[in-house]
Amino acid sequence: VHSGATKRHYHGMLRRRLISVFVVIRALFVVRILLLPLRNRAVCAFVASPTTTTTTTAATRASMARPSSADKELEPDDNDESPIPSNKMIVSRRASIASIAGLVATAGTSLPRDPAIADPTIPSDAIAPPHPPLPSLSIPLQYRPRLSAYTVSYKIGTSNFGAIVDTGSPFLLVPRESDATCRPEYEWGCFHREESREATGLGPTLERFDGNEGWVEWREGEFSFDASASKDGTSQSLLFPRSLMTFGVISESLMDGPGGIFLGLVKHADTRIRPSFLGQSDVSAFSVDLRERGDDAPKALTLYGTAATSGTTVSERRTGGTWSDSSSVKIGDTTSTSFTDMLPRQSAVPLIRTLNKRYGDPTVHYVGMASSIIVNGSHNLSSSPTSERGGRKIYCILDTGCSGMSVSPGLFDERYASARANKEKTLWGTVDVAFRTLGGETVTLNAKRPITTPLGSERPWGKKLDGHLVVLGLAFLEGKRMTVDIDGNKVWFES
Repeated sequence: VHSGATKRHYHGMLRRRLISVFVVIRALFVVRILLLPLRNRAVCAFVASPTTTTTTTAATRASMARPSSADKELEPDDNDESPIPSNKMIVSRRASIASIAGLVATAGTSLPRDPAIADPTIPSDAIAPPHPPLPSLSIPLQYRPRLSAYTVSYKIGTSNFGAIVDTGSPFLLVPRESDATCRPEYEWGCFHREESREATGLGPTLERFDGNEGWVEWREGEFSFDASASKDGTSQSLLFPRSLMTFGVISESLMDGPGGIFLGLVKHADTRIRPSFLGQSDVSAFSVDLRERGDDAPKALTLYGTAATSGTTVSERRTGGTWSDSSSVKIGDTTSTSFTDMLPRQSAVPLIRTLNKRYGDPTVHYVGMASSIIVNGSHNLSSSPTSERGGRKIYCILDTGCSGMSVSPGLFDERYASARANKEKTLWGTVDVAFRTLGGETVTLNAKRPITTPLGSERPWGKKLDGHLVVLGLAFLEGKRMTVDIDGNKVWFES
């Protein structure tokens, strides 16, 4: 009996101890369940501060989407209709501790920091604004029906001049003084030699414009657009910091072909070429806006600078605790350097420099590679290597100084033969030129009955091209805004 009583006492004590251990374990488990949502909400409050945003990695997003077996009891109530603040990111309670740790690590490296928080010693007035003002000049365009061209006005010294806006040439030009050019009714302006000086080390050159040859004298003088051309109060000196600009003085013989003076917007050229107009400026992009938008928004040429030319001081370029003395102003983790940074990159058509690098073009024209040209809806010339027509490349120069279109002699002859064979009524009735954007989409420039002429040679710069050369003029750009990122080699077309 004594032996049996001892066994029962031992078993009872063991049972009570096991029950105590189970109660403690269950209590700890309940505490863990109660504390985990609080920890989740604390992390949300950290990464979802109203003054910050967060970016999660793919791995973090995946872990947040897949609940682990240990966290199934933490599923949120589907009937919970409590409002969610719009300025906070709510992390689902199904996220595990590992997921939250990954989220915090990601947020710690990718969240843009407030410059004042990053470095409390920076004065509030030294922090750059979220969108630093970019200098720009908007110059109104005047259409000249006699020339089928758009012109702008500018000054050399105190003398007024007019010129055709030309994205196909590089120089700033004025007409040579003569009895004919200094008449009051002469539209291009009268050059006064005493308001300029000879350009140091730059002798006269023999130039060719539209098949006409003539000598050009190179001088230096003070250049300016009309004072009303400034946009948003921009000082012209921000875009044209040089006190004297090099320009060419041309004879009337060089004006016989084009019928006027050109203001060239091609910025880059070979070193042997005389200084270009934009090459003497801090202009990084420009737009030629030929859209019809009423009297309140006239057609205009707009020149854009970079943030480095917006008048910021060294202290103003100190942002986020780091010095930024380059051509950009950095705000947190973002960089805004030019006007084109605000345009969608995927919508841009790439510009190529093949004609300059490989075929001897002395200037860097704004050239796009067309994917196809369709004439009168049927005759299709394609750049595709699998094209039945041989897949020759189609180099297209964008030239506002040209009214219609010029094409290489071989392409002109091919088109003429096709039109005769098909008994077409018009040689160039409708022309659709397609380009591929960086995002893989297609942008098409079209024109109806553009005046089309053949170029003088298949070797415009001495070397035979591996494709066709086409010059697209105003007929294809009318009604659109063309924005050229000069240094970024991109162009946008907007209707």
